[in-house]
Amino acid sequence: MAKRKEFYLYRRKKKNGYYWYVCYINPDTAIQESAKSIDVLKERLGLGSGYTVKDRDTAAIIAYKALEAGLIFSASASVSFNSYCLSFWDYDSSDYVMMRNRMRKNSIGREYCMNMLCNYRKHVEPCIPSRVKLSNVTVEMLDRVVSEALSSGLATGSVQLIILSFSIPLKEAFRKRIIKFNPALFLMKVPRSEKERGILTHQEVKALVRKIDTLGSDRIALAVKLSLVTGLRSGEVRALTRDSIETGCIERPDGCMLARLTVDKSIAPYSGIKCTKNRKSRELYIDNSFALQLSCCADGRGHVFPGIRSEYMTSVELRNGFYAILESVGINEEERKRRNITFHSLRHMFNTILHECDVDSGKRMLALGHSSQSVNNRYLHSSEHSLVQVSFVSSYILSLPDESAVKSAEDFQYFLPSEKTRFDDSLSRYREQS
Repeated sequence: MAKRKEFYLYRRKKKNGYYWYVCYINPDTAIQESAKSIDVLKERLGLGSGYTVKDRDTAAIIAYKALEAGLIFSASASVSFNSYCLSFWDYDSSDYVMMRNRMRKNSIGREYCMNMLCNYRKHVEPCIPSRVKLSNVTVEMLDRVVSEALSSGLATGSVQLIILSFSIPLKEAFRKRIIKFNPALFLMKVPRSEKERGILTHQEVKALVRKIDTLGSDRIALAVKLSLVTGLRSGEVRALTRDSIETGCIERPDGCMLARLTVDKSIAPYSGIKCTKNRKSRELYIDNSFALQLSCCADGRGHVFPGIRSEYMTSVELRNGFYAILESVGINEEERKRRNITFHSLRHMFNTILHECDVDSGKRMLALGHSSQSVNNRYLHSSEHSLVQVSFVSSYILSLPDESAVKSAEDFQYFLPSEKTRFDDSLSRYREQS
């Protein structure tokens, strides 16, 4: 079989005479590229005015030199797809990561790159043959990756991260004109449908708080309590220092003294101490006596929650300690897994209680450090307290009286909690009437 030509030469007539042009054939796509002037290539090669293009042979020599110098096809396009993506997520050497962090400090952290590398190595690399070049990746190949991930039973949120591990590198390669076609643009969208995070009932929260109070200055118990009353993430709790706590700074209208908590850092396994998830600091207020208790627990370096064998408490220490406390209040491992209760559930619980207490979305986002309303909405759950209130209406409908004894709207409102009627009083009234 005859070898395909690398380029075609032809002459084009202009005002000042004839000029040589070359059309290269892309070796990966077999598509003919746009025509390029031999004179322009000569200048880019630095051959100077003394190197005149007299005939086809001279033009061919310049065309070959431009090809060898890498002026026509980027060398990156000929690297393997796997090599390109793996180097793309190398935090220490990636041009993309470096540029993003120069444009916006801490835009991409080491933790994020490690997660992308892990997702790529585990789910993408096994599906893409090592010989496949960056410019040869097809939609069918990427579809196979997504299909395998979905078939393995992964949550759709995890599948979306896997897609990001290769779609972001492809997008950047397309932006830099390394490739002329981005197959990731034609993937079918994977809708997010993850298992809802479980939260505790109000009775379980009361039992949890009672148990924490019996444990005194136990650091795990205090960390759990802190997250329950502030919604702090695990990394934010573990990174807390005594300098972040300002005691006795404000008095509430009811006479309660409050302390200010500044949340401006977090901790992660690979990155160590870093900024918060949305890269912004926020302030919260907690009971002053609790703040003093936290300050007293700080070690000589000022860490409120030091680890057993490390400078900071690890996520494993906190998670296992939390599960042990749950076990002591009647939530065993089987029930915890069934209800999908994790340490992060405390954050969900805090947001839900804020919503129940009619705290508007803007204040909830401020307290939790959320950047968007859609994210905050994912942290809302129906709780026992809300459902019991709804049950007043449900029970009334199920026990409607005869038409001659239909109660007025005022009588009906008598059973519902309001600003003047406490919830417990409304419940008592309903039980008495029933």
